[in-house]
Amino acid sequence: MSSAGNALQIISIQHELSMNIGIGLNLHEMLQVFMERAQKRLSLSSVHMLWHLSSSRPEQFDSLSFPNKNQDVIPSILSEARSIHSQHNPSLYVSPSAHTHCYLFLVPKFGVLVFERKHQAIEDKIINALVSMMTKLATSCLACQQHQNLVDEIAARKKAEVKLREQSLMDPLTQLSNRKMFNANLKKAISNAIRSGRYGAIFYIDLDRFKVINDSLGHSFGDGVLKEIAKRFAKCTREGDTLARIGGDEFALLVVDLDEEKSSATTRAKRIAEKLSETISKPIHVDENELVVTISTGINLFPVQEHAENCIDIQAQMLIQNADLAMYRIKHGNRNGFSFFSSDLQALADKRSKIEKSLRQAVQNEEFEIYYQPLVDKQGAILGAEALLRWQSEALGWVSPAEFIPVAEESGLILPIGDWLIENACKLIKTIQCNNKHLQPKYISINISPRQFIQPQFTENLLTTLDRYEVAHNKLRIEITENVAIDNMSLTIAKMQQLNDEGIAIMLDDFGSGYSSLSYLHKLPLRTIKIDRSFITDIDTLKDNQVITSSIVDICEHFSMECIVEGVETESEFNYLSEKNITALQGYHFYKPLPAKKFLALFKGC
Repeated sequence: MSSAGNALQIISIQHELSMNIGIGLNLHEMLQVFMERAQKRLSLSSVHMLWHLSSSRPEQFDSLSFPNKNQDVIPSILSEARSIHSQHNPSLYVSPSAHTHCYLFLVPKFGVLVFERKHQAIEDKIINALVSMMTKLATSCLACQQHQNLVDEIAARKKAEVKLREQSLMDPLTQLSNRKMFNANLKKAISNAIRSGRYGAIFYIDLDRFKVINDSLGHSFGDGVLKEIAKRFAKCTREGDTLARIGGDEFALLVVDLDEEKSSATTRAKRIAEKLSETISKPIHVDENELVVTISTGINLFPVQEHAENCIDIQAQMLIQNADLAMYRIKHGNRNGFSFFSSDLQALADKRSKIEKSLRQAVQNEEFEIYYQPLVDKQGAILGAEALLRWQSEALGWVSPAEFIPVAEESGLILPIGDWLIENACKLIKTIQCNNKHLQPKYISINISPRQFIQPQFTENLLTTLDRYEVAHNKLRIEITENVAIDNMSLTIAKMQQLNDEGIAIMLDDFGSGYSSLSYLHKLPLRTIKIDRSFITDIDTLKDNQVITSSIVDICEHFSMECIVEGVETESEFNYLSEKNITALQGYHFYKPLPAKKFLALFKGC
């Protein structure tokens, strides 16, 4: 072939191969097209591309071959390919066998291109022309790689974002939906129910006495119980329902598409509630322990006609509040059951709202008054008195403590009210001490709420008030309920011991009405146990009350504690109790709660 013919052939090869460089941004696709054209145009037996040759791990590199099945040459040329890549040589001729010619071309900053041709060598002029093309090929390869890195980075970021979104909507312990996910799905369900005319329901579920499980068996055991309960609840749900853990020991279930008729939807919701209770009632085994858990469930159907004028967000919020109210009724009643939200509960909620609003005003205006109910010995002599809070509201009139104390506790207003009670009780003790040196009660007892007791500065503030009024520490006693004692056993013991060290005795109020357990009595530094009035009523005739009361009296004697009975109403009740080893009695048979002035009048000279 003439020189002109050779030149045209080289130009033709360069042009054809160059046209296949830079096609698309997918590295493998671009190389595949280029290698296929090179193999055909130069009569090659195979073409290989090797890259990532400078990896920290020698065995890690990428390669591509055409035809794809022929990769036998790669192991034999790998060391030479790495040599070219590290020394930046433009090309290298290798002859693995007498019948095969190999050519290695450096693709700058990327890798090494390998041509394999059988029998006949490639002309030097063509080799030189190909070397000049490697820079262009490198540019395209690097661009493809950068593009792929960017694609991978975006994909990884999207995957991480999806995972973060899932985590933000999932409870990490039980792997159920969390409150945020539940609320979002509830809003969608309300909209769908309005359009379809089919009722759904939300179930607000609280585990009964779960704090006792945590305190007695440990939080790790409690977590195991929660996981098992979540699995059991999940078996009661259908596709399209949402089961969520919304905090602590509270779960929520959103059930959609129950029925078009409200009565039928109510019936189906009732069956679901029964199924939830049934599946939980079976013994739970965690580690080597076995226990039975019960639940309190509040149910609210939706959509609610009365909420129709409200936006979806407000409807969802009201549904949850109403289901919580229904659950609250069961929780603070007999537990272990379910209740549907009803209008009377709404009236109760409205009343509680009014009480809370008036309570805030009452704190500012000091509308409260303290009544004192004396405690007497068997001879009727006054030993002490219990300070009882009373409230005559300017807006609501007389409000029972049974109504306003729980509201004050939940709203946090019990803290300033409790401080006011302590302050005024100390004033009264100071008044009695100043006016009568010889006749005065041994102590005044004050009921301390759970929220007040757990405050970090409770003991310090109490001692500061006592010292400010120069009241001896043993003149004031603290009454707490069993729930306060067992909610956080270690904290309770530490705080009680601190108070005892300062001379302030602790009395356990309403013993027997809550979660009575002998397991904690020997742990708590108690001075006194007060037997709940429910065991004193008709004790002279009711055998069960006699047995329970006698047992508690024996327990007090065993632990060297004082025993006080409250709620003594009749002469016959007193006569029966007077034969028992009881320190003091309290009740209408002796004294009703008295305003401060009438109580002071019991002590001559005051």
